[in-house]
Amino acid sequence: MIKQSIAITRVVNSCVLLELDGHPVLTDPWFIERWWLRRGEPLGLRIADLPPLAAVVVTNPATNHWDLRALRMLPDKDIPVYVPIPHMARQARALGFRHAERVRWGETRQIAPGVAMRVVPAGRTLMWPNNAYAFDTVGTRVFFGGEIAEVGPLERYRAEQPAADLALLPVNGLRPMFGPRLVMDPARAVAGASVLGAEVLVPVHEAHGHDPLSALFRPSGTAEDAVALAGPDLRVVNLPPGERWTPES
Repeated sequence: MIKQSIAITRVVNSCVLLELDGHPVLTDPWFIERWWLRRGEPLGLRIADLPPLAAVVVTNPATNHWDLRALRMLPDKDIPVYVPIPHMARQARALGFRHAERVRWGETRQIAPGVAMRVVPAGRTLMWPNNAYAFDTVGTRVFFGGEIAEVGPLERYRAEQPAADLALLPVNGLRPMFGPRLVMDPARAVAGASVLGAEVLVPVHEAHGHDPLSALFRPSGTAEDAVALAGPDLRVVNLPPGERWTPES
């Protein structure tokens, strides 16, 4: 059962504001478009709209998950920033974040009183390792996989860890013209949420902007597709950017 003290606001792509027992965690920050990288959907929150954060967690160094221009604008440089590779930690420290840290698969951190985080292996995205994160509050577990491509890592996670109550997984199935898929499509997201034991799936990484990169990468699914594929035991919440979801919504 998901506690009432959990809330989710999607910003854009895999950038999400998670409110975990009153402790806000920002995932995969992306606020500023580039000429070569467009959102394809409205920006749900501005940096000025964010509450004081407990942490920032990042899955991979792609610009639409790791927006250094936006990070520079965050006012509190004392918040921890958790990243998958050492170079990203150095970049964050160069921006003034004193507690930027590379976290490895299997490591745990205490994010805030009553909120623990586990770093979950999520395979690789092109040339770099990809993190997922499982958050454990008192009574509710939230799984965030902003750039995960396959169900296998979730099966391995569930072989050793308790079920998640709520899963945030990508759905647009983005893949280069030649090469493996970068993120889950709707069928894999629904299957992955079921593997995790989640009662609610919130799709992320759905929109795909029309920009120079769109000539090289193709999406293959939407959140609505995930809604149609889900069975009676899984609720798929197609959450528009900027709309705050709580279990009572």
